[in-house]
Amino acid sequence: MMFSALLVAIIATISQWWFSHVITRTWLYPLWAGFLTALALGEPQNGMIAAAYIQLTYLGWITAGGTMPGNLMVAGVFGTALTILSGADPALAPTFAVPFSLIGILMNQAYMTINSFWVHRADKYLEEGNITGVRIMNYVPSCLTSMVVYGIPAFALVYFGGDFAQAALAALPQVAVDALNVVAGLMPALGIAMLLSFLGQKKIFAFFFIGYFATIYGHLDTMAITVFAVLIGILVYFFTAMKKPEPQQAAAAPAQDDDDEEEL
Repeated sequence: MMFSALLVAIIATISQWWFSHVITRTWLYPLWAGFLTALALGEPQNGMIAAAYIQLTYLGWITAGGTMPGNLMVAGVFGTALTILSGADPALAPTFAVPFSLIGILMNQAYMTINSFWVHRADKYLEEGNITGVRIMNYVPSCLTSMVVYGIPAFALVYFGGDFAQAALAALPQVAVDALNVVAGLMPALGIAMLLSFLGQKKIFAFFFIGYFATIYGHLDTMAITVFAVLIGILVYFFTAMKKPEPQQAAAAPAQDDDDEEEL
């Protein structure tokens, strides 16, 4: 368990460290972060299912205007880990992930606040012409801060939380378990509904129904729908581009109108 806890701690640290997002943004999604956590815990199949349930919950969540409705990376790592450690049904994963996601907002605020000190220190090194110091301040302290804020709690959850999670789950009354099942069923629907709210534009809403009915009545799988969607996107792009006037024609049109006015 020590090795698994260390791996999960590393995953939690890297998923929040800004430099890992330069390499790939997939750390943002619970499906990827949760899957890596499941691999570290030796339960890739159940963990992938749990991560998929968590991903559905946050399909339509965005950080608009500086607001952060939830920490998706914390939800993916901590929610998947607790689901596996407790031996719970993967469908209950959102009920574990959502509280961690809300706590993750506070963790993110602490992480960003602490990192502001390194930024000021980097500014001072820049004024002194110390480029090496600037680079160190950009990489090393932020990684260590991520390890303290995210990695250590993840390690403690895996190393100490397995038996506690099982005991807490066993102590829940059946009414509470049934309520959790209801919430677990509603959360993915909420995530899909939030995503659909962004698709409610007249120009693109029809494409959603095309994909839906092609799946239901045409029995097409996800790959086939993706291929057709790409082809439709290419056709729409070319037909839209053909309708736009060329720059030379657009510039010549006003000049021709001026000549006509002079003749009149």
